Amino acid sequence: MSQQQHATKGRGRSRGRAGPRPAEASASAASAASFDSGSAAAASTSPAAAAASSPAPPPGLAGPPGASGFGYRQGAGATGGDSEQLAERMAGLQVGGERGGLQRKLLRYQLANVRPEGVPVSNKRGTSGAPVQVVTNYVALNVKDNWRTYQMAVDFRPMLGAKPLREKLLTDASQVPKPFVYDGGILYTRQPLNPPEGVKFEASIKSWTGEVAIRQVGEVNRNTPQWLHLMNVVLGKAQRYLNMQMVGRNFYYPDQATRLPNYGMEVWPGFEMAVKPTDGPLMLYLDPSNKFIHTNTVLDFMYDMYNRVASNQFHAAAESALVGQIVLTRHNNKTYRIDSIEWDKGVNEHFRWFNKTTRQEEQITFGQYFKQTYDIDLADDKQPLLVSKPRKRDLPPTKGGRREQADNVLLPPEVCYMTGLTDDMRADRNLMRDLATHTRVNPSARCDKMLTFARTMAGNPESRRVLGEFGLEVSPNAVEATARQLQPETVQMSRPIRVDPERADWDNGLKGNGMFQPIDCKNWIFVYFQRDEQAAADFCQKLHRVSQSLGMSFGEPYVLPVMQDRDQFWLKTIQDNINQELDLVFCLLPNNNAHRYNIIKRLCYVDKPVPSQCVLTKTIRNPAKVMSVATKVAIQISCKLGGVAWALSIPIKRTMIIGMDSYHDKRQSRSVQGVVFSLNETFTQYYSYSPIVKGGKAELHNRLDAGFTMALQKFREKNGELPARIILYRDGVGDSMLEQVKNSELVQLKQSLSIIYGDRISSLGFKVIIVKKLVSSRLFRRGGNQLRNPAPGTVLDDVITMPNYVDFFLVSQYVNQGTVTPTHYNIIEDVNDANIRPDQVQQLTYKLCHLYFNWPGTIRVPAPCQYAHRLAYLVGQNLNDNKSEFEPSPQICDRLFFL
Repeated sequence: MSQQQHATKGRGRSRGRAGPRPAEASASAASAASFDSGSAAAASTSPAAAAASSPAPPPGLAGPPGASGFGYRQGAGATGGDSEQLAERMAGLQVGGERGGLQRKLLRYQLANVRPEGVPVSNKRGTSGAPVQVVTNYVALNVKDNWRTYQMAVDFRPMLGAKPLREKLLTDASQVPKPFVYDGGILYTRQPLNPPEGVKFEASIKSWTGEVAIRQVGEVNRNTPQWLHLMNVVLGKAQRYLNMQMVGRNFYYPDQATRLPNYGMEVWPGFEMAVKPTDGPLMLYLDPSNKFIHTNTVLDFMYDMYNRVASNQFHAAAESALVGQIVLTRHNNKTYRIDSIEWDKGVNEHFRWFNKTTRQEEQITFGQYFKQTYDIDLADDKQPLLVSKPRKRDLPPTKGGRREQADNVLLPPEVCYMTGLTDDMRADRNLMRDLATHTRVNPSARCDKMLTFARTMAGNPESRRVLGEFGLEVSPNAVEATARQLQPETVQMSRPIRVDPERADWDNGLKGNGMFQPIDCKNWIFVYFQRDEQAAADFCQKLHRVSQSLGMSFGEPYVLPVMQDRDQFWLKTIQDNINQELDLVFCLLPNNNAHRYNIIKRLCYVDKPVPSQCVLTKTIRNPAKVMSVATKVAIQISCKLGGVAWALSIPIKRTMIIGMDSYHDKRQSRSVQGVVFSLNETFTQYYSYSPIVKGGKAELHNRLDAGFTMALQKFREKNGELPARIILYRDGVGDSMLEQVKNSELVQLKQSLSIIYGDRISSLGFKVIIVKKLVSSRLFRRGGNQLRNPAPGTVLDDVITMPNYVDFFLVSQYVNQGTVTPTHYNIIEDVNDANIRPDQVQQLTYKLCHLYFNWPGTIRVPAPCQYAHRLAYLVGQNLNDNKSEFEPSPQICDRLFFL
């Protein structure tokens, strides 16, 4: 992976949704809480409890685990009630559903009002830069003027688990107004219910017999979360007529899958699609998507791992590789996140199951269940079970608004197929190159796919019928907008370098050009494995040679060969020679041993605070690239010692820029908050702070309060006064967290600043900008008959921006393959800083994208955000382990030691 790819790589992983309990296994045992959240429920025996009375599972694994099966959700069931009780409950009927009720569903479509107070809509648009016509990946969604829809609450007693059966039952029932769409819990129809206060009726389908209760909740108004939810449900129903299969939240074409047999993978093409509120008309965004499905099961993966690792390390290795991964069960195309592995449970585990034929609960094993239900023979009765925990938001609320008890889903590995790419796969250049031919689509091809899909949906008779029933029509043309391209920057090194406006990099400008403020490395040790002595000597010479052109110098190192390639020998060699008079500890590592890297970084950044630099021997083996590697390593070293590689002209003064990002370690239930604070006027030197938080919001606030106090003291020591303006770039915040950040975290943060500033707080300018990289919006620049990626510096601040936001999209980096993804910026706080116009905010943001010293070019996010990410990742991933927690020594926190 290149430096730039590392700098711009997305850090988040999607989480699979734990699906509902299989209908066949839970028809009468499901809860009827939406009829009456206080009704009595008879708890069904979970597999764990049933195991106490069934034969004990085999003690441990005699060989690799192996078998197949389906997830069975453990938990409580509910007994039925009589018709009179049902009638009484109708008055208090709540909108419930398969995935937890109306309120949870609508949270996805609730647009937070985070526009800073007093900032009008017109004040979020800039004017500087050259106009550029761009095409977006949005199409207009036309709605008839006489649009009117009603929302219904639907409940089944006893619960009918399978959504297709519920939908078919409602379709056949004469009491349900037609046409309608149903998402598993909420029903929308163009006709009102008669009578509106509710109807109930008895019904039967297959082996299920029970009662259905429906109540009209109200009309759906335009531009509300209910309306957006309805639009997306209708569009999802329309997609089902296009031979697509829903996996997770998106639809794919399994029959158009591309097989990669050499890698045991399939690539399913599909589309992400959703109605989103914008500052323009109602629009539908469309973006080609791919699902990576492994053709080998998780069981096969575990077999392979068992043969590759020592038997006493198998459990730990399997958990390390599998926990956190998203898997697909092909028989129902549902995705799940593996949260743990139950090694002491297998497919012979018993649980209570409702038999549709006998209509009785009975004891059954996972193996018997899968044979009877899916005609699947589980091969290995010693296989463990994978555990997937439902997310809190997937749980139905009780009458008091609290969530019900989480029920784990147990999954036999044989029917689970891993999805996505592992770290080992991402490191396989051949695999990534082959995948790129399917996933990296150029702008013209991407737009053609989008429009072809829109025209297919608009032209398909059944899809058009579903859309037409709710007054919708999909436009076959893409929405266009006028963006602006900001002026290219001039990078300041020993001489100015004019940045190429199309590529926005200055890699060639590093040759023969000194750094802006170089720092010499005089007293340093060079540690290497004795076998690599010649490679070490050659690289030392290269460092000396390139340093002269960069304006810095390296003293002669104290060379320390390690006689045996074991972790304890590396650690002892460094420990015996490290002291705080050293400028640098340099390690030439023979392999990518993560544990060795971690203990070296822990020694250098916690125990004996000295900057360190680690380089792999294979990285310097290529003669054609070794000089480029030496140049970038020398720049990194100088910056770790406090130097500045390059700078830009930035007009605003007395300003502190803050970058903030988070690293979450779910296994240890802890987070690392990486925060960097600028200390100079060119925003090239930073004080860093990385608290480890386990105690929730209160502890985080206390730790951040201490960090801000120390950083402001450092700023005053360096500049003689406190900053007059603070601009915080906050990464790692999803749309659902915006109001929480604005109304809770920022309020506490401003209280802390009030204590520090005292009477001067009234004149402090404070601006908070949320940085979002995981966006679906795309921009294509017109170039003759073809579409191209927008040039770096392209800004769009209308048409596809969001209501109630002060936001803009910025394309800040150049990509040579595929389609560039813009970054979304959202200003949620703007106190005493109205004199900075939108143009200046956009230009400042673009300037900061030039100042990441690991890459001589622009990156996707402002450099402070990337520095905060590197810091949080280093502390969370490298300095900490399962037993201990370590934070970097304050002695090195005024330098970019984490580069």
